[in-house]
Amino acid sequence: MTNLTIEIQKIVERCPCIKKCMYYNLINTRALAKYIIEENQINATLDAVISALRRYDPNGHSEIYANAHRVIGKIITISTRSKLMSISVTKDSDIQQILPQMFTIIHYNRGDVLRIVQADESIKILIDEKNLEKVEQIIPTHKIIGMDKNLAEINVHQHPDTKYTPGVMATISNDLAMNNINVIETISCFPEWIWIIEEKDLLIAYSVIYRLWQEFRKRYFLNKSNVKKKY
Repeated sequence: MTNLTIEIQKIVERCPCIKKCMYYNLINTRALAKYIIEENQINATLDAVISALRRYDPNGHSEIYANAHRVIGKIITISTRSKLMSISVTKDSDIQQILPQMFTIIHYNRGDVLRIVQADESIKILIDEKNLEKVEQIIPTHKIIGMDKNLAEINVHQHPDTKYTPGVMATISNDLAMNNINVIETISCFPEWIWIIEEKDLLIAYSVIYRLWQEFRKRYFLNKSNVKKKY
């Protein structure tokens, strides 16, 4: 395999939408070759790039795609929330002492949102906007790194098979990106995946994930003999 062939295949591998279109034979090879040459400043002739593309076998990924699509078709539920915000705070001993108080002021057992994510340098707290004043009363201002308001979340309750199936999150992420939806955060507490987005994108993001679910559910299950089987 030539260096050019390897380079072209790496370019294709980095772009899920191209791989998907090649797999379904929905893309013009000559047009794709021109795009790759111009976009990546490839020092090769058009015919050489076309030849390299023809050596690429998208069917090698067919089973991965098919398995991911089947699992997406088994999604249990999709729910949404709006009027959310996130607060980033410093990660230190003071905040460690304060965090337990969050569970006394946020009534998450009554439906309020309280999600806490820890990283190496900071801690992010996701709450309902209505509870901001309560939080500000217990967290010193100088401990707050930043705030993001006007957020929403989509909670996707996954089938257990998702845990062992590559490509599920990648498929959903790719479709969200193709619809110009910026995913601000993702939170996983299996079997739930939570996608944090801007509130203005909520309806579109929901429709994207719902459409994927319905498309693959219909393709793999509703027209099969095991349609009555519960997942």
